[in-house]
Amino acid sequence: MRSAHMFKAAVAVAAWSLAVPTAADASTITCVGTTTLGPPASYTSSGGGGALVERFEITGVHDLCLADGTVVSAALTGTLLQVTHPDGTGHVVVNETLSVAGGTLEGNVRARFSPTSFDATVHAYGGTGTLKGMSGRGTSFPTGSNTFLSEVDYQYR
Repeated sequence: MRSAHMFKAAVAVAAWSLAVPTAADASTITCVGTTTLGPPASYTSSGGGGALVERFEITGVHDLCLADGTVVSAALTGTLLQVTHPDGTGHVVVNETLSVAGGTLEGNVRARFSPTSFDATVHAYGGTGTLKGMSGRGTSFPTGSNTFLSEVDYQYR
């Protein structure tokens, strides 16, 4: 059975950068903004040891800051695994791809949550095509039922 908390956690961790670039130095840009996700697909769940294990696919739209400061809209696709313990604590792992014309950027998000907290770390790596050499690290937190706010420092090599 799908929990509201599960989808909120998925929303909060599903992507990483956003639309307000600032230059930290010549090869790094900090992006802050909002990402919007669509409904989850291919949902499965199982239990074991009292924990609920949920898996599903995610899609969405995600603003991505390029090396020249241009902001582009990227298509987001990925998979999410969430483990929730009976006390309401758990963790989420998201593996995702951002796609723009001419390139992709792989990434993952790892989060821990409890009934009163949420902590997510974002990692971007493995750019191809126009995003080759791009990587990043940052944080994310939920702002709505299908949106989140992230701050990621992107590096360009």
